[in-house]
Amino acid sequence: MSVGIKLNKMTIEDLLHKRCLIKETARYGNSNVQEVKVLEIAPSRNWVKVMNMYGNKYWKPTAEIQVIEVLIDLKTGKPKD
Repeated sequence: MSVGIKLNKMTIEDLLHKRCLIKETARYGNSNVQEVKVLEIAPSRNWVKVMNMYGNKYWKPTAEIQVIEVLIDLKTGKPKD
């Protein structure tokens, strides 16, 4: 189960070090939804370094990323009474 927050005009800087569900628009018209963590933003703001849930890190053009939801980290363990 994932809990998210609504996106209301968030900038790419607001997503730094957060887990997000993104819709990637590929060059051939295909789209893919996946969970990533935003690691770094290029000074030009045209590129974003992300890490997918498999641990792979790569750079993506900002124009090819559409954020669907920002995921809130849930803590593990037993709930407090």
